[in-house]
Order: sequence, then C-alpha cells, then structure tokens
Amino acid sequence: MIAKPRLLVTGGSGYLGGWVVRLARDGWGVTATYLSHPANGPGVSWRQLDVRDAAAVAALVCQVQPDVVVHTASLNPGQGDDFEAVNADGSRNVARAAASCGSRLIHLSTDVLFDGKKGNYVEEDPPSPITPYGRSKALAEETVLASGAEVVIVRTSLIYGWRPRADRNTRQMMDALAAGQPVRLFTDELRCPIWVESLVAAVVELAGMGYARFHRVGVLNVAGAQALSRYEFGVRLLRFLGVDPSTVIPTPSPKDKLRPLDCTLDCSRARKLLRTPLPGVDEVLAAHSLSP
Repeated sequence: MIAKPRLLVTGGSGYLGGWVVRLARDGWGVTATYLSHPANGPGVSWRQLDVRDAAAVAALVCQVQPDVVVHTASLNPGQGDDFEAVNADGSRNVARAAASCGSRLIHLSTDVLFDGKKGNYVEEDPPSPITPYGRSKALAEETVLASGAEVVIVRTSLIYGWRPRADRNTRQMMDALAAGQPVRLFTDELRCPIWVESLVAAVVELAGMGYARFHRVGVLNVAGAQALSRYEFGVRLLRFLGVDPSTVIPTPSPKDKLRPLDCTLDCSRARKLLRTPLPGVDEVLAAHSLSP
C-alpha cells in the first residue's frame, strides 16, 4: 500500500480548519491541532498546540514531518485582542518550523489587510492595514515570506457555510435575532464572501500541486465571484436559512472607527490556476438546500 502524503492542519478544530480536515482526510494522512477544544474525526491524529509556543510548534512539525502544512489557526475579531502574538508571531513560528523540515506551507490570510480605499485588489497590491487585526495579518504575511518556507499565501474574504453548522458570524446574527436584539449590518462595506466548501476545495487542490507549480503561485486571492455589502450578504444568507431578515437594520459603518470599506478581491488568477470553481453567493445558495 502506498503511504498517503502527510498534511498538518493548524487550527483544525476551528470552522475553516475543520473543513480542511474533513475534505483532505481521504487523500492525506492528516494531523490536526487544537488549542483548547479537541475535535473528533475518523482517520485524523489530533494534537494540542499553541502556535505562540515556538518550541512546541517546531517539535510537532519535526515529529509529523508533513509534506504540506495548512495554517488556519488565527485570532479573529471578537475572539480577543492578542492579535499580534497569535497571528503574526504564531505564523512566524509555523513558517519557520515548516522551512526547517522542508514542508510546503499554505498560509491563510485576509482581505482586510487592505485599507479598503481601492477595491478589486490584485495579488501585487501591497498591504495597507488600518485595523489591529489587519495589521497582525499583514505582519503575518511578512514573517511567513521571510521564513524561507515554500509558501502559498491565500488571501480570502468573509467565509460562510451552514453544514454541519453555520459559521460563527452567522450563528451570532441568528442568535441575536432570535433573542429580539437589534442586528445592524453595514451597507457601505463591500466584500467577496466565499463559501467555506469552495475555499477549502481550493486549498486542498493547492496542497496537492506538484512542487514546481506550487512554488510559482506565491500570493493568491481566493474569494467568491460576487461583491456584496455586509447588509446585502446578511439578508441573502438569513433568507436561505429560513430566518426573516426584515428586522435587520441597514446602516453605514461608524465614522468614529476606522474600517476598510471596499476590500473586494480580483480572483482572476485563481480562476485560471485552479479547477475549483469560486462561485458568488447567489449561485451557491441557488444550487444548495439545507440538507446535510
């Protein structure tokens, strides 16, 4: 029997990481990490890991000897404020460990490392962050690129999905509406929401690329084909999930807080490179039901 290639997924207990594990485990020997909440999954080796601990990261990568590392572990807005330690320092630790073991690295990044003044950003556009989270993700890209690892940086957008459960932001919105609390969604912040299953299929496809093609990718925008405001996106998703969006309050983003307004991504390079389609929200929702 031919041994499966080895894949290490950081943040495997998270929403995005869990989908990477789920989609990759048939074709890969998967090791996945968690910080505080272990997950279950057949055919997966689960290991506890804090990416801020450089020695622990190096030891795990050395032990697993993965062919590819998919780095999804991240601290997102609303989960705390230690962005630099987790996102920048943690990514540096993962990238250096991957480089020392000759593992290729797929690093998940974000559209909000831009200031949102331009929109339709291409891969060559330099980061211009204006929020603490965005700055931490821009620093993460710098540290990853400086690590010497063979790396693909995947810049993506709002991630959504509904199976086996809804994504965190959607659950919070639905819970607030169910409790009769006001939900305000911005009408002037534009993004390219990406269905989690499309994003993960693209990531797994990148992981399976031959070395030469992988080496040439560099930075890659992977997001949905449809630009929507936070309000337009939220209303569509709620209706799909059977929730009445009539009480959602459309509002402009607050003027007293710096927020990037147009972080739309040009994904023409990904569409040429990948077999995986990257449909927009309307196309995804029209093609699917709520059955698991």
